[in-house]
Amino acid sequence: MYSIKVVILAAGVGSRLRPETDDKPKAMIRVNGKPLVQYQVESVRKVGFKDEEIFVLGGYKMERIQEHFEGTGIQFIYNPHYESMNNIYSFLLTEQIGDDILLINSDDFFDERMIPLILEAKEPTAILVDKQKELTEEAMRVKLDEKNRLKLVNKKIALTEADGEYIGISKLARPELEVLYEKARRMIDAGETDAWYENVYEACASEITIVGIDTKGYPWIEIDDFNDLKAAQKLALTIS
Repeated sequence: MYSIKVVILAAGVGSRLRPETDDKPKAMIRVNGKPLVQYQVESVRKVGFKDEEIFVLGGYKMERIQEHFEGTGIQFIYNPHYESMNNIYSFLLTEQIGDDILLINSDDFFDERMIPLILEAKEPTAILVDKQKELTEEAMRVKLDEKNRLKLVNKKIALTEADGEYIGISKLARPELEVLYEKARRMIDAGETDAWYENVYEACASEITIVGIDTKGYPWIEIDDFNDLKAAQKLALTIS
């Protein structure tokens, strides 16, 4: 249905969720009995993606995710530098897919209506931005221009200046990806291995068009710690 591949970024350790993550990656943390990554896979299956079009990019204890999806057609990419580099390297590894991608952060628990919202947006390269949620210091803040084009995305924008929060879901088309990959490569070569892929978006925002798509208030939670996990358990009861 969509000529695009799905990538779920799931290489991180999830240290703030220890001891839950001692024996499994954050993507395998259970929300109401189901692994987080399972919700994400189901959200894209429901809009027509086949398992062969879904990639999980893993690192820390990736074998646990592979075991979970054994017997499916889901594909895997391994990030050997998950401990020494931030997710900028995971992002660069998606280059081998060679296609447009729908990028999903594996620590996102979200209302599945978010997926068609971004896929059906007319803009080829876009990010989902929550303009309703009250921003916190932890939020990946976004600054957009008058045409909703991305100008800045980082955690340093003043809370009063930000236009919303990037929720961790992007749709990226090949022409823009070429520019983003090249920038990511240069940043890594320059030693910026602790950068986020969002830093790459910001660095390229004046060169390429990345549009902010409003989440329309659909609920979501980024799961970083046990408070977030508790909130996700509650949310799962209302949207499942």
